[in-house]
Amino acid sequence: MESHWLLTTHSVALFPMGVFLWNWKMRKDTSSIFMFIKFLYGVTFSLLYHSHHSLPKEQVFTTDYDYDNWALLDGYACSSLIFTTVLYGLRVREPQFYITSFSVENIVLIVYLWENLNRDIIITWYLSICSFIVIIIKWRTIWRYLLRFKILSFLFCICGILAIIMYSIAVKHWYNDTYIKFHSLWHCFVFSTAGFASILRYKLDEQLYPIVNRRDQLDSI
Repeated sequence: MESHWLLTTHSVALFPMGVFLWNWKMRKDTSSIFMFIKFLYGVTFSLLYHSHHSLPKEQVFTTDYDYDNWALLDGYACSSLIFTTVLYGLRVREPQFYITSFSVENIVLIVYLWENLNRDIIITWYLSICSFIVIIIKWRTIWRYLLRFKILSFLFCICGILAIIMYSIAVKHWYNDTYIKFHSLWHCFVFSTAGFASILRYKLDEQLYPIVNRRDQLDSI
């Protein structure tokens, strides 16, 4: 029964996805729709992957034959989604946002398709380095977050740290009670981290680039 938590905790993804839709409604931010779609696919792949182990055989949508495909899609989509969320939260603007996301996530896909590689270590280091470079470039955005939105920044940091801890514990186990507990918590905290990052972006954009004629924009097609 505990294995169902691996599925139900995906509902926390509604938090960042709701913020993406709100950002689109209020600011017509196309990158928010892009993020919503990426989250939709990423959550779907993850649900199908985890359902293979979490549901009775008669209720599972996947088979042993196509399990490896869903594992690949889950790993690739969720890994690339983490980096794209970093770009989004740090307010990387278009078209650099799309170019960087596409370039980095294709390297992730190549690593997942390459045989005989320690994929987890390579992708963890690769995404960490790429994220660190973006953080250095966008340090002013981080500084503004910390100065203007202290509580939101604190919640973001706490959820991010807890997400890393939960994942680090879960990855050492494989579908036992410890894995189920900590990987489920990883879902909760990583989606919450994305949600708080999205709110920070929206609130800072509202301060720096306020929309004067919002009603006219919302009524337009």
